[in-house]
Amino acid sequence: MGGYEIGISGLHAAQSALDIVGNNLANAATEGYHRQRAELRPRTEVYTGGHYIGQGVEMNGVRRSVDKLLDKEIVIQEAAIKQLEKELEALTTMEAGFAELSTSALSSAMDEFFNAMHTLAANPNDVNMQALVSSGAESLCNLMRNLGAVVSELEDVALTEAQSTINDVNILAQQIAELNEKISSLTVRGHDVSNMLDQRDQLITQMSRLIGIQTYEKDDNVVDVVVGDVTVVLGSRTTALEVGLVTNGSHQDLGVSAQGQGIYNTEVGGGRIGGLVSLRNELIREVSTKLDTLALTLIQEVNRLHVQGVGTAGSFDRLTGWTMTQTDVARMIPPVTDGTIFIRVTDAAGNVSRHAVTVTTAGSTLNSVAADIAAIPGLDLNTGVNSGRLQIVANPGYTFDFIPGALASPSGYPGGPLAGAGAGADQAPPNIRITGAYTGATNQTYTCTVSTLPPGATFALGEGSMELTVVDGNGVTVAQLNLGQGYKAGTDVDGILPFDSGLSLSFGANGPSPGYLNDGEQFEIQALANSDTSGFLAAVGINTFFSGIDATSIAVAEAIRQNGGRIAISRSVQQDDSANALAIAQIGDTALSALNGMDPKAYYRDLATDVGNEIAVKKVQQKNAQGIWRNLIERRSEVSGVDMNNEAAQMLIFERMFQAMAKYINSVTKSMDTVMGLMT
Repeated sequence: MGGYEIGISGLHAAQSALDIVGNNLANAATEGYHRQRAELRPRTEVYTGGHYIGQGVEMNGVRRSVDKLLDKEIVIQEAAIKQLEKELEALTTMEAGFAELSTSALSSAMDEFFNAMHTLAANPNDVNMQALVSSGAESLCNLMRNLGAVVSELEDVALTEAQSTINDVNILAQQIAELNEKISSLTVRGHDVSNMLDQRDQLITQMSRLIGIQTYEKDDNVVDVVVGDVTVVLGSRTTALEVGLVTNGSHQDLGVSAQGQGIYNTEVGGGRIGGLVSLRNELIREVSTKLDTLALTLIQEVNRLHVQGVGTAGSFDRLTGWTMTQTDVARMIPPVTDGTIFIRVTDAAGNVSRHAVTVTTAGSTLNSVAADIAAIPGLDLNTGVNSGRLQIVANPGYTFDFIPGALASPSGYPGGPLAGAGAGADQAPPNIRITGAYTGATNQTYTCTVSTLPPGATFALGEGSMELTVVDGNGVTVAQLNLGQGYKAGTDVDGILPFDSGLSLSFGANGPSPGYLNDGEQFEIQALANSDTSGFLAAVGINTFFSGIDATSIAVAEAIRQNGGRIAISRSVQQDDSANALAIAQIGDTALSALNGMDPKAYYRDLATDVGNEIAVKKVQQKNAQGIWRNLIERRSEVSGVDMNNEAAQMLIFERMFQAMAKYINSVTKSMDTVMGLMT
């Protein structure tokens, strides 16, 4: 019966091989399918008649044509390509929001605003120019908020999409684990699992498109899958993943964690989730930070000047800031530093006094500063904090402002004679007036000292040998002014004595007295370049032009929208200049340290160009990754792909083998029939 067994084994082997060829042909277009080959081997020989006789052929299994290292590299490239696709998708959306780069709408809006402010400086009383400044600022704020909204929405979308995608990752992990269990069980029992291996490999590839993974093959064809530092598939067991936000300084980073643990890995790379993590934590964050920096710098720089000036509406009888969520000075945004607020108060008779309020980050609060301001003479007791908003109110007949420069009278004027002046109305000290706009860069206190020859003398203005020495706060003598012989008292050209940084002194008669001065007499002149060195007023919204703290919240202050006369064009005590409007207009062309030494328009163009450059870089990276991927796919096709012609040739071989074995069995049958006939 050995001949029959040999023939039957050949028939079975040929049929099985044909089945495998058919399976290959059927899956020629199936993604991830690896070509299979029938492994045939001779059956064990049998010793008979003094010889070992072969017993035919048997299946030794099915071999997958696979290069595991090649397949692993394809998985890595799949993950890289999907990450780049997601990054490019978001960056392209962002670029569309920025419009054209060098001539973008926002850049033009900044030009229009600063140009309008410059035009207003030349026509301060023109209500049309005031409206132009206000509308230009509104346009600038709208565009800035729109861009901020685009970036902010991309951050939100990244989180939402990551949460959805991680669910797909968990489903795939469960499917891989289930296949692991089946594959292991069938492998142990000696069954062919080639098709299951292909199914699992395809699931692993799908997972790599969602998130970067590492795979580790173990016994019995089991594969473990690791994401970051979490083993999501361990044999037939799974660990579900979740995404969430983790605080990183002032930001919240997107990360991946094992479900329920809350230990988020913010450096997960690869796949769509890797792209989303990279976008939110790096690419979008960088653009968002720069855009917020631009917005906050514009707010700070414009408000820093605006709070110190006044518009055509003049000084204030009431000002109200915006609602503060943070009352601790050290935590306010824009940031507040240690410094001093100088407030000018004018009474009904026109007398002006200046008062200082100290602000410290160590102990000041919104309420404590409000209390110090309320204690200033001439301000109403209603000054304080109301519903989280600082409110400064003047008494009836009084006004206040924060104009810098120098007061018209030095310390002690008006209010009494200089110490030691001659007795009697006919020997009263002179009237002293300070004129000019202070152009110094820092706050300064000048000390003015009278000296006479001979020492200890008393002289009237324009008589004897008398000088006034002016020394700045650094102890440097900035002027020595002649008040003796040859000086013409009064406020005409000859009587006005320039002494430093745009400021001048003039001395005049005091009633019947020509004005007397004694040797050694002193008075001080306080000249301010900045009437709020702390930045407190801008932080709480007092007399500001802009409100907000970033690109999504920047807006024109309500008072400016309602009354163009509140646009602070002037910063001199006479309130007859346009220096403040000019200074604000110049911000547009000023290199600012907060903007890396660039002016606002150049900083924005650099930001927009960075987005374009990032897109260009990502496209090159994507092209390179796709090129590598295509090369790997071609190599895998050579190793694992189904060649229709080759399979047809294989099919012909096994078909003929089947036919030959059938003829062989037929021959054996005839032989047996002949033998049986001879025996009968």
